[in-house]
Amino acid sequence: MKPTKIRNQQIYRATFATRSKQVSGSLSKELRKKYGKRSIRINIDDTVRIIRGEYKGVDGKVTKISTEKNGVAIEGIKKEKLKGEKIDVYIPSSNILIIGLNTDDHWRKSKLEGQKPKVTPKEPKSEKPKEPKSEKPKEPKSEKIGKLKTREAKD
Repeated sequence: MKPTKIRNQQIYRATFATRSKQVSGSLSKELRKKYGKRSIRINIDDTVRIIRGEYKGVDGKVTKISTEKNGVAIEGIKKEKLKGEKIDVYIPSSNILIIGLNTDDHWRKSKLEGQKPKVTPKEPKSEKPKEPKSEKPKEPKSEKIGKLKTREAKD
């Protein structure tokens, strides 16, 4: 397959799950040491710092996430249109450094800490001594066939 086709499938025609993973940002040095991860998916209410572009050095909370634009809208960063209307500016997720995490979600917390997320911990089952099953002596096949033939004869 041509490289352009592969690139288009990976970026522009990617599935929703793949696009969601692409909206991720790198963690700050403190968070890297704490969680042992280099990057994570950006969520609403995460505190971020812009490290490249026109708004470099600006800190703020994430207000909107766009998987289509692969970008993030940050509180306080707006652009004014000619008519005076203010609109959100979407910053590419690759230009963002996450400096504070929103850990309200217990799934996200457990994923960061390297545990498998669980809804509720399961209680260990109490072990009961297993009773041996009482097995009936098996009849040889020839006797079973004989019984079937006698039943058919009776009918």
